[in-house]
Amino acid sequence: GHTDSDGSDAANLKLSSGRAEAVKKALVNQFAIDPGRLQTDGKGETQPAADNKTREGKAANRRVEFIKI
Repeated sequence: GHTDSDGSDAANLKLSSGRAEAVKKALVNQFAIDPGRLQTDGKGETQPAADNKTREGKAANRRVEFIKI
């Protein structure tokens, strides 16, 4: 999970972790994916995908990414 740069680092880390957990919960509950196959991690604002100085950039940074391991 990721966030934009608004707010404190600690709040953004908590928010991004919660965002990732919410996606995991939806995948488990709605698609019957075994929760043991999924891992979550919160990155906060540390890995922006776009510029945090624009509305569009901030929206792009509020995201969850999937990585196959």
